[in-house]
Amino acid sequence: MPKKVDHDERRRHIAEAVLRIAGRHGLDRATMRDIAVEAGISLGAVQHYFRSKDELLRHVIDHAGERVAARITAGLGDLDGAFSVRSFLRVMAAQMLPLDARRRAERRVVQAFGARAADAPHLAEPLREGYHWMHGQVTALIGQAQRTGELRPELDAEHESIALLAMIEGLAFDILLGVRDPDQAMASVCYHLDRLAAP
Repeated sequence: MPKKVDHDERRRHIAEAVLRIAGRHGLDRATMRDIAVEAGISLGAVQHYFRSKDELLRHVIDHAGERVAARITAGLGDLDGAFSVRSFLRVMAAQMLPLDARRRAERRVVQAFGARAADAPHLAEPLREGYHWMHGQVTALIGQAQRTGELRPELDAEHESIALLAMIEGLAFDILLGVRDPDQAMASVCYHLDRLAAP
């Protein structure tokens, strides 16, 4: 009897291979054949699941996003009931920044996909959707914290959300370039969030 293939698991396996390549070398010169070798499967098997590198990268973006969300959720469990919006945003930033090899690989994939998407509007759509969703969530959290007295009431929640997400993106690039180290980046995030606190 033929072995039953778990197609979702195979797609995850391929996505993980892409992340490993990204972590070591980036994706600029990685071919579908390179990805197949890294995954330990045939080129035809990769092409069965993904018709092009762009389609594969879009899947990897979704896969990485799911991993980040899972880590944020896990990080919240480590707060031991001391939940606050600022603590949530610190956990969120820590999981979005390239603070270790895994997160560095994810960030390199996002940047590679973003560079390709700049010249291909249809590829930019998942990045735009993800950004708008995240912006909406952070804006709502800041508004909630203002209502409970945790954050200063005069803040513009929408602009503060834009500023925080832009800071995380900029710090991520700084870390990859070696402009600052992960501890410095997180210290900047914490400094910014502490400035939003109500007196």
